[in-house]
Amino acid sequence: MDIKAIIAKHTKEDGSFDSEAFATEINATIPKEFVSKEQYSKKTEEVDKLTADLESAQKSNLSTEELQKQLEKAVNDAKERETQFNADLASMQKTNAVKLALKDSGTVNSDLLFGQVNMDNVIIQDDGKISGLDDQVATFKESMPYLFQEGGAAGKGKPTIVPSGNPNSGGAGEKTLVQKIQERLGE
Repeated sequence: MDIKAIIAKHTKEDGSFDSEAFATEINATIPKEFVSKEQYSKKTEEVDKLTADLESAQKSNLSTEELQKQLEKAVNDAKERETQFNADLASMQKTNAVKLALKDSGTVNSDLLFGQVNMDNVIIQDDGKISGLDDQVATFKESMPYLFQEGGAAGKGKPTIVPSGNPNSGGAGEKTLVQKIQERLGE
């Protein structure tokens, strides 16, 4: 609304001003062009409330996105832990199977021999059989025969016990080690 144009419109050629026509037109134009202070204040409050609601919604949306990220991270961490657990379990099962197989192979010290096994070449099959270990054990028997008992677990490595007592045990006329030492020392 252009007030100068309305004033010019109601000013006559002789310079007189028609105030009644001016007031009527202004009163008709003001509600169309202007808002009252009360209406303005009310609209300002509505805008402020809507702005606050929008900011709150954006923060809430950020929280939802952040929670989604945290959830995805937790799921990924759980998958990594499960993968690590399965790998550790498979490794432990492989280690125990190899140690048991070495013990059954007639070794004198399976723990010492286990340190020599190349675990990368050992495979535990689905049926529980071990492949890749027999070749290594055969190589160990050739290169380190002192780690194996002759004739397997039931070979010469075990003493034979007889009913009359153990041979060279110091009984039946034999002197004991302590007696021999005492003799040498002159006691």
